[in-house]
Amino acid sequence: MSPSPPEHFQEALTGWFTRPVRRRAALLTALSFVVPWLLGAWIKLGQQPGLHNDAERQQLLVDYMVMGAILFCLSMVLTWLIGTWILAVMKGRQVLGDDFPQETHRPSPADDRVRRG
Repeated sequence: MSPSPPEHFQEALTGWFTRPVRRRAALLTALSFVVPWLLGAWIKLGQQPGLHNDAERQQLLVDYMVMGAILFCLSMVLTWLIGTWILAVMKGRQVLGDDFPQETHRPSPADDRVRRG
């Protein structure tokens, strides 16, 4: 007996989100926040009021770039998750069936012709 369509739908939504995918998604999400923030903080160290003409404005510009980088990284994680879901849906459920019987090789008529050099 095959499962009812709602079970297929529920499995399609949650069956692909396995433990390794969840771990990788959590790691990538955390890295999406931490790496741009650390790079922005490192860049802002060199923008001090005595060393730069308009340090506040440049630090604000770096903050905007960090926010943009965080949003870009999060959108890449979301794109990866959507791709993982699409792949799982396209593969479908694993159904084990009978093996194909051993096919005998029948040479084609072209193999019987004598090649003339």
